[in-house]
Amino acid sequence: MRHSSVIMLIGLVLAAVSCTGRVNKEKEVLSSLLGREITIPDSLECRILDTPIDYDLNDADYKIICYIDSAGCVPCRMKMPVWNDLVNEFKSTQGVEVDFLMIVNSSPEEEIVFNIERDRFLHPVAFDCNGLFDSINRLPAGEDYHTLLLDLNNNVVCVGNPIFNPKVRELYRRIITGDKTTESPHLCLQPVVALGAIEAGDTIVRRFTLRNSSDSTLTIQEIVPSCDCVSATSTSAVIPPDSTAVVTVTLAVDSIQGSTRRYVDVYYNEKGNPERLTLHGFIINQIIN
Repeated sequence: MRHSSVIMLIGLVLAAVSCTGRVNKEKEVLSSLLGREITIPDSLECRILDTPIDYDLNDADYKIICYIDSAGCVPCRMKMPVWNDLVNEFKSTQGVEVDFLMIVNSSPEEEIVFNIERDRFLHPVAFDCNGLFDSINRLPAGEDYHTLLLDLNNNVVCVGNPIFNPKVRELYRRIITGDKTTESPHLCLQPVVALGAIEAGDTIVRRFTLRNSSDSTLTIQEIVPSCDCVSATSTSAVIPPDSTAVVTVTLAVDSIQGSTRRYVDVYYNEKGNPERLTLHGFIINQIIN
């Protein structure tokens, strides 16, 4: 990243997280983090719910790393329901691969595991009971510096937790989307579905509801899948005002292990840009019960 870009990011993050009297300290800490390469230990054991996965973040354009230390109530600070929605949003960004990993400086204690299952947190979690991630990367003290947005080369491009700070959240969006604006509003209120760990060769079916809240009729021109392993049908091609149609998306899970994101684009005669309905998850050979 060019020097001017780093300075701009420092200024934006300072505006998001700083209080009076802390600016110089914040600037010093952020300057030390932005542009730094972060190492994700290969020995970390990742899982989705209770299923171990062999997780490799190297191919993603951006990676969000949320590190939770052992202080205080760990399940409370994980904020899994909020992360569920935000990760799904970032996963839906067109033309960009975004991966997420929550690293917890704890063993998989009963309370934490219970909360993960209760909240149906279908994103990777690594239990780092020996504090290896923090030891290797020497993160500054303070939760403000424990959530990082990394680029393709694992260099830090943004610092701060978008769950707790809407300014940081907007900065994440701007970086990930490249400041591109999208046509809105879309018809589907939940256009992204997390599948969690899925078995190679399985067939997944999910339904998306499209609601026309406009004053004019909308017509589905075509539904275009991202690849041959995805198909979709709609209950209706014509959606009158204040009416709904249901799009059923079927995914034939392939045999390539690792993160997967598949989608269909719904084109309307009356709208310029399509609406994307996305399924994402992690393919493994066999679900471990």
